[in-house]
Amino acid sequence: MPVLERRIDSWLVGWLGAAVVRTMHATWHVQVDDPTGAGMAARDGSAAGIIVFWHRHLLSMFAHYHSPHIAAPASESQDGEYAAQVMRRCGVPTVRGSTSRGSLRLLRGMLAKARQGFSLALTPDGPRGPKFSVQPGVALLAERSGLPVYPFGLAVRDAWIARSWDEFVIPKPWTHIVMVMGEPLHADGSRDAPAFCEALRSALFAATERARQALAQSP
Repeated sequence: MPVLERRIDSWLVGWLGAAVVRTMHATWHVQVDDPTGAGMAARDGSAAGIIVFWHRHLLSMFAHYHSPHIAAPASESQDGEYAAQVMRRCGVPTVRGSTSRGSLRLLRGMLAKARQGFSLALTPDGPRGPKFSVQPGVALLAERSGLPVYPFGLAVRDAWIARSWDEFVIPKPWTHIVMVMGEPLHADGSRDAPAFCEALRSALFAATERARQALAQSP
């Protein structure tokens, strides 16, 4: 595809994608359990942190927490360009790169955003999985940035589930979504990267279970 046509195509996808995200989010009932207020603080820019959640819930989290104060990665592929265009249309700063390609560039870019006072949003099993894994780069980013890591678990009452590696969740209109933030984790060098990754993985599962229980108890 010629460069001009590719740019026009990406622009259209970004514009339409952002409109769809805003429209869908307006129909959802979102219940957030954030006892420390860290999620809201990241969104309004009053305090920085690293928000972490499973890749399958990317749409729900992005729709609810998109903010000019929260930077997010986007892969260097054409699909990543589409995602970056959608995020930019919603006012979200992006850093290009991924764990599979451009990982060093991604780490440097995310650390630069952290030094500028941005919060960071990450999917530790993205962009290609395996599902529910935690990549070691998350521990490195947390240690070098010094930011607390906030694990988020989600549960959605009615959703379409894609036939993708992560079983991507697309909440249906008018559905109920519960988001639960777990206790913050700190990568302060007191434990090695694998131990931190395992602790974060366990915290994500625990937050997800709390979200499921809260959803089951809601009307």
